Amino acid sequence: MQDMVGPIPSERDEDIYSAWESGKKSLRGLARQFETSVTEIGLAIDRCLPVFNSATQMRAYKREIQKLEDVGTKYYAKAMGGEIESAHVYARINERYCAMQGWSSVNVRLDPYAAQVKEEPSGHQKIFEAIMRLKYGPQWQPGDPGDGTIPGNGNALAPPIAPSEDDTDGNGNGNGEH
Repeated sequence: MQDMVGPIPSERDEDIYSAWESGKKSLRGLARQFETSVTEIGLAIDRCLPVFNSATQMRAYKREIQKLEDVGTKYYAKAMGGEIESAHVYARINERYCAMQGWSSVNVRLDPYAAQVKEEPSGHQKIFEAIMRLKYGPQWQPGDPGDGTIPGNGNALAPPIAPSEDDTDGNGNGNGEH
């Protein structure tokens, strides 16, 4: 998808934008200086700014992320060299980087102890094991039902060896024809 291209700013628009960017004058002051309306001053500034859409926002976002990574690398190297002030600056840069990426203590929680502990069985599994210990005794272990059954599934059904009463022809058709 191609970006929308706005009108190309004139030299006058660039002069208005530069004066506005300096922050020394208000829009009214700029209108008096350039002898035009406040609305025309706003339009001139808008012509100098990039089109506001998701594509330009994404590019600006990526540029800011890259700037943070570049300056972070510089201050990280200085911090590892022993400059305490650089370590502080790097920590602030890293905080900003993480905030822009959406990483915070709210959505990134890792309990180091829980990460290293073996996964506990579910509540259902614990109840099943308690019932099996009641049925087969305290020596029962998971995976050892003690009576040849599959744990939790009951007795397995054997395939039929004789035709049922409904099966009059013996072929499973039930129509009595051979």
